[in-house]
Amino acid sequence: MKEKDLIKKWLNNAQLTHTELEAFKNLNAYNSYVRISDTAKKFKAPDYEIEFHLEDLKTNLTENKSTSSPKQYITILTRVAAVFIIGISTYFALFYRANTTIDTLASQKTTIELPDHSIVKLNALSSIEYQEKKWDDNRKIKLKGEAYFKVARGKKFDVETSSGTVSVLGTEFNIKHRDHYFEVICYEGLVSVSYDNNIVKLPAGKTFKILKNVISKGESNVIQPDWIENKSVFSSTPYSHILKEFERQYNITIMANNIDQNKLFTGNFVHSDIQTAIQSITIPMRLKYKINDNNITLYKE
Repeated sequence: MKEKDLIKKWLNNAQLTHTELEAFKNLNAYNSYVRISDTAKKFKAPDYEIEFHLEDLKTNLTENKSTSSPKQYITILTRVAAVFIIGISTYFALFYRANTTIDTLASQKTTIELPDHSIVKLNALSSIEYQEKKWDDNRKIKLKGEAYFKVARGKKFDVETSSGTVSVLGTEFNIKHRDHYFEVICYEGLVSVSYDNNIVKLPAGKTFKILKNVISKGESNVIQPDWIENKSVFSSTPYSHILKEFERQYNITIMANNIDQNKLFTGNFVHSDIQTAIQSITIPMRLKYKINDNNITLYKE
């Protein structure tokens, strides 16, 4: 069954087969549909005693037939109709205006297909928000965190962050937006980065970075982000950012008291083995570590 037919059947409260129900739950927007439905169920129209006012209308028609103005009857009928109009309008407003939001947890990654068949891969502790129902009229995505975009050929949309906006047309690129860190890497095609009333064009293999309000441009010879292959790679990056990324990928807390986290780190760590990963980021910095459940303590040698 097509996705739109499956959604329509669910909205009509039709009985779904076990296979159809599982398919519906696997939809990217499943949680959004459920939230919209739950919100609509909570809507309550203003109290209005329809039967009472209808009887009142009949009485007025009988007793005041010769003196009453037609405008009085229209006013009462309008009040009755307004109750239904408000209810219907609110339901459809909730359904068609609600945004689709996709979030990932720590140590989790996910892949989303946009309405135009473009692909978005979200890194750990990241989120995107967009209007799925009005995608053709509002091609904007709000991003928090990090995501890799593979845009369908000929398709165009904007990715908005609080640090800048990236406009794309049929290309592949990665955006990383964390605390005081904004980075765009173009892997194919051309992207336009807008920030502080400035625009920078990035062709394939070029990078753009803002770190603590300092702008830098560079080059990249890789064909896709390393995090997609479960590895985080850094070049001259403050150690505090490495520790935050480690926490996101392993869902742990790192204590680094008396450690200079402003030092620059060049290296990488894998997302599949915490022992190997922690050694990769401590040995080059001449640090020791202790792992206790979901906590890691770093200290100097």
